[in-house]
Amino acid sequence: MITTAIKEKCHSLKFNEKEQKELLIKNSYTLRKLIGVLGILLPILLPLLLLFTDGFKEVLPSISHYYYTKSGPLFIAIMSLLAIFFIIYKEKCTDFIISSITGMAALIVVLLPTDSLLQGCLNISENHIVTILEKNPTREAFHYISAAIFLLSLAYMSLFRFTKTSEGYEKAEKQIKFRHKLYRTLGVIMLLSILIIFLGSDYFNKIVPNSFHDFHKTHHLTFWLETIAVECFGVSWLIKGGEFKFKK
Repeated sequence: MITTAIKEKCHSLKFNEKEQKELLIKNSYTLRKLIGVLGILLPILLPLLLLFTDGFKEVLPSISHYYYTKSGPLFIAIMSLLAIFFIIYKEKCTDFIISSITGMAALIVVLLPTDSLLQGCLNISENHIVTILEKNPTREAFHYISAAIFLLSLAYMSLFRFTKTSEGYEKAEKQIKFRHKLYRTLGVIMLLSILIIFLGSDYFNKIVPNSFHDFHKTHHLTFWLETIAVECFGVSWLIKGGEFKFKK
């Protein structure tokens, strides 16, 4: 009797082709929204946690540097979730490949951290710092490359993949064009942010003026530009997830 009841229950859960399609679309929208929300929250929650725990009001040189602080577990959790969501995100074949690369890059960013905030002995006066790693140029190089791939992949999706579809707006040409303009605008802002980050890095200190390089480091522009890029990525995915409705 129990077996029969279970079979009847399972049978009642079967979906026809139309229902299955609607369920997949809803699940896809939900996943996009989760990715967008996590992206938006990442650069906001990390400094806020240090502010509440230690009264630390400054921002760090980059988002990745929060790995070494009390915000480290939060950084690892959000980046790992983003990596998993990107890897399981399935749309068209091209989107699947790009999102998988993005997810793997996010995992490497977590597994191979950037340079430590302090080298040598840990300064106990810096209460927000909880760990350090020995300097390793190879690890740091892989981290920078993976972070670049992660951000560039997000910009690519916003510029070239999201503008290929018109879900929910097939019969509203003006709204399709408006959404695609938003995607392109957000993608361009991301690319400009990434470009300025590159120009302010040590690899370009012989090309750009010393004044710009010093200003870049003193004001932690890498953190702020990463924040702009990640916020744009988050908004882009929320739009793609149908969070913002535009009149047709």
